[in-house]
This record gives sequence, structure tokens and C-alpha cells, in this order.
Amino acid sequence: MMKKILFIFTYYLLKCMLWFRYRIKIEGLENINSQTLKRPGGVLFLPSHPAIFVDPIAVSMAVIKKFPIRPMITDYMYYHPAINRFARLIDALPVPNFHTTTNSLKRKKNEEVFQAVIDGLNNKQNFLVYPAGKTKDTHLEIIGGASGAHKIIQGAPTLNVVLVRTKGLWGSSFSRAFTPGSSPLMFPTIIKGIKHVLKNLILFTPRREIIISFEVAPEDFPYKGTRIEINKYLESWYNQPDGLSKENNKAPGDTLVLVPYSRWNNKIPKIEDLKAPAEDVIPLDTIPKEVQELIINKLSEVADIEAKEIKSSRILSADLGLDSLDMAELVVYLDEKFDVKGVTVTDLTTVNKLMGYAAKKITTRFITETHAKASAKWEVNEFRTRCYIAPGHTIPEAFFNVCSKRGKQPACSDDRTGILTYSQMKLRAILLAEYIRKLPGEYIGILLPSSAGTAILILAVQLAGKVPLMINWTVGSRHLESVASLSKIEVVLTSWTFLDRLENVELKGIEEKLLMLEDVRPHLGIKQKLKALWRSKQSNNKIFKKLGFSNNPENVAVLLFTSGTESMPKGVPLKHANILSNLRASLNDVEIFSDDVFLAMLPPFHSFGFTVSSLLGVLSGFRTTFYPNPTDGKGLASAFERWGATLICGAPTFIKGMLKVAKAENLKKMRLCVTGAEKAPLDLFQQIEKIGKKNHLLEGYGITECSPVLTINRPNQPHKGVGQPLSNVELMIVHPETLEILPPDTQGLILARGPNVFSGYLNPGVSNPFVMVDGKEWYKTGDLGFLDANNALTISGRMKRFVKIGGEMISLASVENVLLHVKEEKGWDAVENEGPLLAMCANEVDGEKTKLYLFTRFETTVDEVNKTLKEGGFSNLVKVNAVYKLDSIPIMGTGKVNYRLLENQYLNKA
Repeated sequence: MMKKILFIFTYYLLKCMLWFRYRIKIEGLENINSQTLKRPGGVLFLPSHPAIFVDPIAVSMAVIKKFPIRPMITDYMYYHPAINRFARLIDALPVPNFHTTTNSLKRKKNEEVFQAVIDGLNNKQNFLVYPAGKTKDTHLEIIGGASGAHKIIQGAPTLNVVLVRTKGLWGSSFSRAFTPGSSPLMFPTIIKGIKHVLKNLILFTPRREIIISFEVAPEDFPYKGTRIEINKYLESWYNQPDGLSKENNKAPGDTLVLVPYSRWNNKIPKIEDLKAPAEDVIPLDTIPKEVQELIINKLSEVADIEAKEIKSSRILSADLGLDSLDMAELVVYLDEKFDVKGVTVTDLTTVNKLMGYAAKKITTRFITETHAKASAKWEVNEFRTRCYIAPGHTIPEAFFNVCSKRGKQPACSDDRTGILTYSQMKLRAILLAEYIRKLPGEYIGILLPSSAGTAILILAVQLAGKVPLMINWTVGSRHLESVASLSKIEVVLTSWTFLDRLENVELKGIEEKLLMLEDVRPHLGIKQKLKALWRSKQSNNKIFKKLGFSNNPENVAVLLFTSGTESMPKGVPLKHANILSNLRASLNDVEIFSDDVFLAMLPPFHSFGFTVSSLLGVLSGFRTTFYPNPTDGKGLASAFERWGATLICGAPTFIKGMLKVAKAENLKKMRLCVTGAEKAPLDLFQQIEKIGKKNHLLEGYGITECSPVLTINRPNQPHKGVGQPLSNVELMIVHPETLEILPPDTQGLILARGPNVFSGYLNPGVSNPFVMVDGKEWYKTGDLGFLDANNALTISGRMKRFVKIGGEMISLASVENVLLHVKEEKGWDAVENEGPLLAMCANEVDGEKTKLYLFTRFETTVDEVNKTLKEGGFSNLVKVNAVYKLDSIPIMGTGKVNYRLLENQYLNKA
């Protein structure tokens, strides 16, 4: 009953809104009935699309009372808070947007939506689908190679097709007449329209005439036709002359109709040039023949057309019949085959342009995002004090204790959410926890980037008595399947907004478990929000009791998985006690103050990203600003300046990417830059020195299993290796085989112990990572290194990255370091793009000599490399067998080189 009342209210509200500006005339709808609809299936309404917002609402309002319809809506519109409630009310279907990115989840979701439409039509339901899939760019409706209508018609052979044509909107503020090539922004245009109505005293607003024509598909409609045949038929029907011009000409398409905004001055809106700018043609003689052939062969495969029929002037959609999914496949092809990034589906128009992108004759454009800026609310007006982790046995208890003290003080921010106070974070965490505690399973997956929302979600999952499992989306389906199998996870929380930005990512293994936060939002109504507000005012113990949270420090706080750079991932459960002890020791040894601002960019599936980036600030009282993409150097530099950051932590690759593009003024407030995960290269120190921050770079060392920090160089002290152990961490160097304790400056296996060290892996059957030495239990890190007389640790490399050649143990990391040391004099550093310059792998086969393989981003030869190694002090035994030049060295989401991927793709074939 309530749903029906809501529907009636919304229906008449929308009709009223349209009435103020539009005079709508409906033609032919009265002729659509059981006599004219001769097929036994449901009705598929196929409208033209001259404008955003107006024609979908107008057509839906005209049809919906006579024919209950389910429209297909692009997902970013479907999930918009202002539209989502109505979309759900009419049972609309969200369709993935392939004009931005493509990934396995989008493709699967797209198939599911189309199958739902087909099944619904076969069961006599009615649907409204836009064949073009977008608003038109000119006065003509061009459907081109769009496949939606054809796919549905072929899948539901008993359906009835009703054609819908809307005339009179070309020239409206909601059409692309004012914005060639892109749609006007919907909500700013609506607000502008409301202002015009108010200025005209509501009742005197000039009204635009719209004609909406309905017609049951005639007998000559190509129900069994090809995609192109159906689309050409629809284009011909949509583009019939409208007779709206003063000359009443019979030209096809829509007449440009301009209606004044004001009754008082009758001024007509100006449109300087309604024609889309002519596209530049790239001369074919400037495009390598090899590139032309590759593109033509790919198009022949995608379009199923003979290669000889594909000319450079042909239009991809209209001439070759490619739809958005086909275009998305071409975007992926440009990235994987030609290392061309930043191209979107809408950029691809002609064969020539596709060749131009592949040959890098056209500069790719990246969407410039609107970034939030720090405001007065971001400032902290109080006496500068040293920050420490708040008292508490668990992470939620420590967080609540900070909230009690700092309340309305700013806690965190990001460009999407803006600024949140501690009170706001607490309220949102409690609100979400109420919902999450009813979800199935011990573990709740979180598949999100570094953001304020992710930090809140971590706290909410813990408060709900569940364990957050941080999902790494950068490692492929095999990793994800392993994670899902080991954890038996049932739900993974993520967001369509985030997934829409993921390119070429496979989520096989967890796709069926994804729960969108956009789908959670409707369950958090006013009743739930008031309840959360009331609960947030109660004592910690009462809140914990109501939510079923056990405030036990020995409970698991998070499940992380090792990145699997050299093997399959292992599950690492970390307790509240592990994490809090590590964070407390970190703040005891490195001073951070209440006026500091931490730029957190490491993904939360990274152990440092989870503990330090997501939690350190909100558990101790200094501000954290989040940035979702650690590979975006320009964005990081901008965020650093906009939010007044003073601290940043990240892998050397990410920090170098930021420093390369940053200007001195971007980083003028930098006080500390902490790096780890990989050895900090010499040029990172040189870059830091160049911007005047010589003593601000601190190199540290950590392991996921150790929560994760083990050592760090101290501020304002000489840099030595990866620094000294934290105050509550013990390190020992032993012989890798005999476990004999070794003296200072002697290389051996690094052992660690302390309250931060985990208790064991989730994986059954994994060998025991602990050993007994000198009457104590120690964790085997798997790394080799030595401690000097001052207890500073130097890392030699992973044990797994040592190989035996001629009886001699060779560190692959040391080989890499020698080659990197001479990169400038060899000219190897003069390559574009950031990222690792090289990587060394080995292929060890029983009974055969170990072979070394070098992967580079620069031109070199086997002879040149081996000569360099000999000059660097290696014996004649250490020689590379082959050099592979790559466009980029693959890295994990953590910033580490992905050696396993290199081995799988190249060495297994060698």
C-alpha cells in the first residue's frame, strides 16, 4: 500500500514539474491495445533519446499508467541518491556504463541485466530500453552499432515492439545542442530551470512543445534482422521530419527549437555552433604499417568483417556495427598491445582514429576531476601536542576514546566525502555496524581504495563483531579464488562508484559475493539513523553490548593476505593486540603532532595501508586525508598541497611518481616521508634532496605478519639501512640452516619477536613460520640481512630471491642494485614513465645450470649487462642468459615488483 501511495505521489510530482516548462502532446498511444499488440509476449518500448532527464521522464509518465514498465537506466544514474528511490519504486534495471571502463564484473552484470529483460518479456512484462544507449549528439538519432535492441529482440521472439519518437527537444537545455560531444550536467541544469520558473512567477514561464509519438512496429519491422538492419530501421523511423521549423521543411531529423527562458524579455538562447568539430585525420603514411595491420586484423576479428573491407575512413559504429562492448574491447586492446592508456569508448569513432591512438599520434585525454579543498573546518585551533594511540584494548575502544575527547574536531577527509569529524565517523560506523552484523559469515570482505569511507567501514565491521578481510583487486582471479576458498567468505562490500573506475580487472572468485554500498544505502533510513544517533551518545560498554562486539584484545581484528609476489597468498590474521602494540610503538619512536596532516594513499589491502594509513590518525588524534590512487603522482602532489599535508608513507615507486611531477610549493609543508615495501633507490633520496627535504625521508622495514613495522630510521639521525627496531621489537640474525646466532655485520636470516607478531597462518598445512632460538620463539621473516654495532638493520634480500650458481649463493637483489647503480652513465634512466627500471628472475631446474633473466624498460644487450656485472665485482659465474625489454615492469598493488607474474609469463616458456 505504501509503495502504491509513494508511486502516485511521485508520478504527479514529476508531471507537475514538467508542466511548468513543457506542453506535452501524446500521439498514437490510444491505438496501442490488445488488438494491435498481436504477439503473446510483453511490450518493448524503444524510444529515441534527444535529451537527458526530460524525455525519459516524459515518455515514462505517458506510458506507465497504461503499461507498467521497467526501464533500463545507466548505473551511475540509477544509484544517484536523488534518483535511486524512484528507480527502485518502478523496479528499474541498472545497466553498466561501458563508456568509461570495462572489467569482468561489468560484462557479467550486463549479461545478467539483458537476460532479465529477455526473461521478463517472455513472461509478458513490459520494458523501456533506449536503443542508442545515449543522448544524441546532433539533430539526427544515430544508433550505429549499438547491440542492445537486437540482443533483446533475438532473445524474446514473442515480444511486441512499440516505437517511440520524441520531437521538439533538440535545442532544449537538456539536449546536447549546447554541449556538442557531451551531455549537459543534469542537476545543475535542473536547478537552472527551477530558477527560470521562479523568475517567471511560476505560471508565466514560456513552455516548450513536445510531441511524443507511439506506434506498434509495422509489419516490415525486421524482427529477425541483423543488428545493423534493426538499427538502420530505427534510425529511419526516428529521423522522420518533424515539421516544427518556420519553413516547415521536410529535412530528416529534429528541427532546432529555441524557447526563451523569460516571459519578459523574450530573449532566445544563443548557440554558437551546433556542429560537432570535424575530426582530424591522421595521415596513413605517418602510421607504421605494422600498426595498421594489427588494428585492421583486430577490427576484422571484433566486427566479423573481412580485413580487406576495412578502410581507415570507416566509422566504427555506423559502418562496422560496433557497440559499446566492442569499443570497450578495443580500449583494452590499446592498453595491452600498445600501452596506450586514458582512451575512453567515446574517443573511438573511426578506424583512422583507432590507428592514431595505437601509433601514439593522438594524445590521450584524462578526465579532470573536481577536487575538494581544505576549508576552515579542516584547521585545528589548539595548542600543538604530541600524539599517541588512545587508551583501549581494541581498535573500536581506542577510536571511541578519541571521539570522546575530540568530538567535533576534524578527523579525516577525501575528495569525494569532504571533511568528517570524529563524531560523524562514530555515528556512521555505528549505523553501518547495525546492518553489517546481520550479514552472514565470520569475515566481511572490503574491496575499496584508500578513503574516509573505507576507514569507517573497517571500524563498522569490527563493531559488528565481524572480521574485515581486505581484498586485493590487483592480483588476478587465481589469487581471489584462493582467498575466497581459504576464508569461506560470503559477502564482500564494495561500491559501483569504485568498480566503475577499475579497468581490465578480473574479479572471478568473488563476483557472486559482492554487495554494493549503493544497495545498502536504502536500508539505512531515518529510523536507523535516529537509532544510531541515540546509540552514539551511550557509553562504550553499552554500545559494544548492543552491537555484540567483544572488547577482547586477543580477538582477530583483520584478515590480510600476503601479496603473493613469489607464491600463492597466505592468510594473515592480526589481533587487536598485535596492531595496537605496533601503532603505539611507532608513535613512541617517531614524533607526530596534533597539527600534522597525513596523506594516506596506500590501498587498505596493504598491511601498512590498513594499519598506518587507515587507523593511525583516527586512533591518535591527528588528521588524515585519503587519496585513492597511489600511482597518480600528479593527483598525490595536488592533494598534498590542497589538504596541507605534512606526512606521507608509501612504496618507493609511488613516492617517486609523486616527486617527479611535484613542484616545490606542492610539498612545502612536508615534514616526514616514510618509505618501505621495497629498497629505497638512490634516486629517491636525490629527488627528496632536490625539493629541499634532504633529511625528511625515513626508510623502514615491515612484514604483514608483524603488523607490519619492524624497523625505521629515526628522524634527524643518520640514515642506516632500514633503521633500528621499534622499541618493543626484538631482531636476531641467525644462520639460515643451522640457526646459529651470528655476530654483528654478518649476513644471515632475520628473526623477529614482539607483541606485534601474529600467531600463525590461516592456511592449513603451511609450514611453521616460528623457530625456537636461545629459549625463545621467533618468527622467520624469510629475509636475509645483518645488524650493525648500533643495531641498525640492512636488508640483503629475500631468501627466495637467492640462487645457487656454481656453489655460490647469489642475491638477485644485489644483481639488480649493481645494474641500477650505473643506470645514468649507461643512459638506462632516460626512459619515459615511472616505475621500476628492471627486474631480475632466475630459472632453477634440477640437474641444470641456473639461468638468469633480466627484464628492462630500456634498450640493452646481454653482452652489455654481463660486462657491467663483471665490472661491478661479480664472478664469471653470474651472467644473464637473456634480456627482455618490456613497456613496463609489472608491480603489485603494494608497489612491489610482481616477480611471479614475470616468471609465469616468460620463464615458464623459456
